[in-house]
Amino acid sequence: METSSQPRHLQEKSAGFHELFFDLIFVYAMQKMAHVILNVHEGTISSELFLKYIIMSVFLWILWSHQTFYTNRFGETTTKDVIFMMVNLFVLVFLSNSLYPDFEKTFFPFFLCVGVLYLSISIQYGLHLTKTKHKSDYKTCQAFAIVALIVAILSFVSLVLPKSIHYIPGFLGLFIASTGLIPYRKYLYQSPVNLSHLVERFSLLTIIIFGEVLVGLTSIFSIEHFNYIYIFQFLIVVSLFGTYWLVTESHFNLHQTTIGFQLVYTHLLINIALGILNAAVIFSDTHHLNAIFEICMMHGSILLFYIGVWINTTYFHKELKNIKYIMFGAMMLVVSFIISMVFKDNQDIMIISIAMANTLIMLLYYKNIKKRTTSVIK
Repeated sequence: METSSQPRHLQEKSAGFHELFFDLIFVYAMQKMAHVILNVHEGTISSELFLKYIIMSVFLWILWSHQTFYTNRFGETTTKDVIFMMVNLFVLVFLSNSLYPDFEKTFFPFFLCVGVLYLSISIQYGLHLTKTKHKSDYKTCQAFAIVALIVAILSFVSLVLPKSIHYIPGFLGLFIASTGLIPYRKYLYQSPVNLSHLVERFSLLTIIIFGEVLVGLTSIFSIEHFNYIYIFQFLIVVSLFGTYWLVTESHFNLHQTTIGFQLVYTHLLINIALGILNAAVIFSDTHHLNAIFEICMMHGSILLFYIGVWINTTYFHKELKNIKYIMFGAMMLVVSFIISMVFKDNQDIMIISIAMANTLIMLLYYKNIKKRTTSVIK
């Protein structure tokens, strides 16, 4: 049992049922966003659709992170906190339903919901100001409350401006939400996150998103005509999940002081990558995409996933930090890309080469864990 003498960021804290319930609506929203890049035109997906998908992902991810940072540092399973989260969940349903490629069509409900949610987050931090006992916690609450309030105001202002300029305050709010806390880093470091709880929240959400990729995969599996390539398509997803699982559960040193920003942005990359991979896997069975475009889309999404994983090396146990593993993983992806391009007219070869590359990378991280376990025993 943890004692009260422990620093808050090292105390045992697990994700509550209300937090996990709250996360489900984000998975629904991210699934809706992924549909944006399922529109093919002349064998490709336009850069405009990719950009819209990324912008919507950033909006949603930063919003989720601001709420999660409050829950991580100061949140408790109290009536007040649960009510705030359920109200936010209700608003998020409407925010999710306003996610469309045509921003103009749902501009008003989208930014109205964004404004209400950031106002709610600001109020939560504001209410906690009276309970803080340390200057660093007070300054942290104050920083989050001010940033969230500014974003809320800008979102509401965008609703009353002419169409020609109403995007300006909305996207300015996104910029402030993403970077507005940087000047307060001094106090944030003095009021660090509970890394164990934060990693748990990010990993549980990511696992559910992996589940959505699996659902997409099942949609292309035929029960009438089995194809051997199904095994390798499944292996791509499983090996990526295996790598993420091994890294998150066994490589992270959870007893360290951090403000958690890096974890936010690396998981943003990971989950954007999974959305693109989901589309690439679905299209791999339809032959709607140009061969070269599909190869680039598949390898690009997987590279983005690994970049998110590799940046998190800074959180690893010292003995598990090894640049050689990153170099090996990158080399495997390059080899797979070259093989796929050489045999671009044979889609099965691309699927097999990617599956083999991902599996080797996963096994490398597994070997790393076994090596550490052996050294600890000795």
